[in-house]
Amino acid sequence: MEHLKREVARLEGEMAAGHSTIRRLEEEIDKRLIRAPVAGLVGESANLRVGMTVVAGARLGAVVPAGGLRLVADFLPSSALGRIREGQPARLRLEGFPWTQYGTVEAVVSSVAGEVRDGKVRVEFILKPEPGSRIPLQHGLPGTVEVETDRIAPAALVLRSLSRLFASGGNDR
Repeated sequence: MEHLKREVARLEGEMAAGHSTIRRLEEEIDKRLIRAPVAGLVGESANLRVGMTVVAGARLGAVVPAGGLRLVADFLPSSALGRIREGQPARLRLEGFPWTQYGTVEAVVSSVAGEVRDGKVRVEFILKPEPGSRIPLQHGLPGTVEVETDRIAPAALVLRSLSRLFASGGNDR
């Protein structure tokens, strides 16, 4: 009977050690998992090679969540703050699709960041593509966004320029 009790104690010890090893290995595996904040498609990824070390919390890529496309642009603070507002019309010209041949994509400002980040102001737009547009809109297409911040008649622009010229005494060339 004593022999069986010792055997049970030894086996229980081995079992506890095994459970401890399993928990430690699960923690090690958990440290090596790559997690995304949302489900979706990989839109961009870091240039990694076999054998490279990745620091915990490092940005390895971007995930494009399911849903409609969004247009996001970064502007210099002097161009955006106080000038770009929600609801203003905008026009997107895509680099791979010459606007003279394919046209442009209309958009509307949906939000403007209130703070500067990395020297830029983030502006988000809602796309309003024309029905039958030949531009295949998809994530990652580079382009240029023009936001209509003011609407003025050409004659008023000429008068504004002339008034500046006269105000500076003609030395503003």
